[in-house]
Amino acid sequence: MTNMELSEEVIKELVSVGVREFCLCAGARNSPLIHFFDHNQHLKAYHFFEERSAAFFALGKIAQTRRPVAIITTSGTAAAELLPAAVEATYSSLPLILVTADRPKSYRGSGAPQTIDQIGLFSYYIEACFDLDEENTHISLKGLSWRKPVHINMCFKEPLLDGEPSQLKLPEKEQRIRFPESFPLSMVDDIQNFLETHKPVVLLSTLPEKAKKSVLSFLKQLKAPIYAEGISGLRGHTELKDYLLLSGEKMVASLLDEGHCDSVLRLGGTPTLRLWRDLENERVDTPVLSIGFNHFTGLSREILHFSDLMDLSRIQVNVQKALLPEIKSRDFQLHAEMIKLFQKYPRSEPAMVHGISKIIKQDLVYLGNSLPVREWDLAADFTLQPANVVANRGANGIDGQVSTYLGWAAPEKESWCLIGDLTALYDLSALWITPQLTRSKMRIVVINNNGGMIFQRIFKKEIYLNRHQVGFEEWAKMWKWAYQSWNEVPNTLNLQDRQIIEVLPSHEQTEMFWNEWESLWKT
Repeated sequence: MTNMELSEEVIKELVSVGVREFCLCAGARNSPLIHFFDHNQHLKAYHFFEERSAAFFALGKIAQTRRPVAIITTSGTAAAELLPAAVEATYSSLPLILVTADRPKSYRGSGAPQTIDQIGLFSYYIEACFDLDEENTHISLKGLSWRKPVHINMCFKEPLLDGEPSQLKLPEKEQRIRFPESFPLSMVDDIQNFLETHKPVVLLSTLPEKAKKSVLSFLKQLKAPIYAEGISGLRGHTELKDYLLLSGEKMVASLLDEGHCDSVLRLGGTPTLRLWRDLENERVDTPVLSIGFNHFTGLSREILHFSDLMDLSRIQVNVQKALLPEIKSRDFQLHAEMIKLFQKYPRSEPAMVHGISKIIKQDLVYLGNSLPVREWDLAADFTLQPANVVANRGANGIDGQVSTYLGWAAPEKESWCLIGDLTALYDLSALWITPQLTRSKMRIVVINNNGGMIFQRIFKKEIYLNRHQVGFEEWAKMWKWAYQSWNEVPNTLNLQDRQIIEVLPSHEQTEMFWNEWESLWKT
């Protein structure tokens, strides 16, 4: 089989399982694949010069379209650049397809230029690997679970362009893959027994869209206190107003410490709040029931875990545990004190995040690293109906966040991305793709506190902060985006379609906010 025939065979298989968008990183070794796309321009392709950003952009596209997306690279270290996105895709259960070009198999172990051992490169972080060449051409993607990425390695011999590409027709009847959601739930009795013998506080994290109705109905029946992360999509939901905790994750710890709750019920993805990590050590004896959308429990210790949120409809809650009025009153009062602190310290980071959340209203929101995620969960306005809020939190910190946002941002809707300064610096090349995107209103908010300030309150040592004096106006100019800087959140907006907003909080006001907020919990 020729290189061009092998390329056509692989692309046909990808199209047959529902791939409709491709991220191309052109090079010499993958030229047969690039040549095929050049002759089949009805296939949607995004062109990148840098593989890492391309892979994270693909993750955003998967989250937006609910389809698998393929990224195509050349050989050598270009293939290795896909590993971070493969890790994130694994823990987020996103069907990323990695297509890597390679030199002939006889070159392996020789140290020849751009020749590395690409088989095994992704280790645990793929579900299947196909090592193809002119003799081994069999590939079938049917029957995979799609809970991890798939690696297709294609060995091309010289001459690389050994024929003319044919025209590929899209199938008339689409055979899309079943997007991964869960394993079957078989132990309903165990779940019901846990709920009837415990008083849990609910930690609500990332939820698949089709599971939200089932989760909402279950929570209204359960009537337990709920800490809803923004990425759950149910934070601020009016039907849960009697159960939602308003004063942040410290209230969750307080409920456990004071005995109002004796256990944790996790629904959705792995929670981002600090208390979840404390369940590994300080709270190792706290019982945990976990119901997610994949097999990852999110804890190293043994807990009761199930993987089917849809089956919550089968759970009948016989014992209702309404929040005690005094607890609800205390939570409300603490939240009111928080609002007062926002007014007292308007240039503190939490106050500015609160102000931005009121501006965003019903728009799409992407939270790009730990600091925006946690400050949004604490400070975002609860009076707003829940917007579509997402984040890359499978295993990720600051890697590829801008690229993921750009892939996720729907062209027909206004969207916002909240990131920290180091996160922006880590992904400066991400804006390369924007001329290829359909025109849309995209706002990237960079909270520039001159370093990794989330570590300041944890370690209290300068070495962890990566201090800098970098601004982001030149970044916007480089990619022809509009730019604004905010010392305070304005009352009225005058934004361009593609806008970088550099938020400059006050270090002093931020520190005073946190000190006073902490003191409220000591009284």
